[in-house]
Amino acid sequence: MKRLLALPLLLATMAQTAPLPKVEAATGDWSQLPALQSRNYDHLQSNVMQRLWELAHSRTCTIPGYSIGNLDFRMSFAAQYNPDGSIARIIVPKLGCPEAEAILGGALVEMIHGGDYRPTGKSEQGWYQGSLTFGFEGGRGS
Repeated sequence: MKRLLALPLLLATMAQTAPLPKVEAATGDWSQLPALQSRNYDHLQSNVMQRLWELAHSRTCTIPGYSIGNLDFRMSFAAQYNPDGSIARIIVPKLGCPEAEAILGGALVEMIHGGDYRPTGKSEQGWYQGSLTFGFEGGRGS
């Protein structure tokens, strides 16, 4: 009986210790890569959108799509998957703002792990391109 109870705990521990993908900010053109299947944005947290808005609003960072109180954010990114389907690497565009790049990278890791994006099997090397878009207005998301 103890072995049956220990198995779910062991599996949960293993899942939590799975290696995180490498996240980088770089310039490049990944538009020729096959597109990721985008299922939804269920795992995009509102605090991610709000923090990017705050960085832009306070002029701490220049965030693309920001204009006086509104953030119409659009970004493409590249993702590389391992042969087993796990995510190995995520590349976000350089924004000149390490905090924003880290926030976006972390959000994409969570979204990919949550199933918001999935590879289609159309890339032999495991490389895909995805896009992230959202609107945020004056402290509330839209």
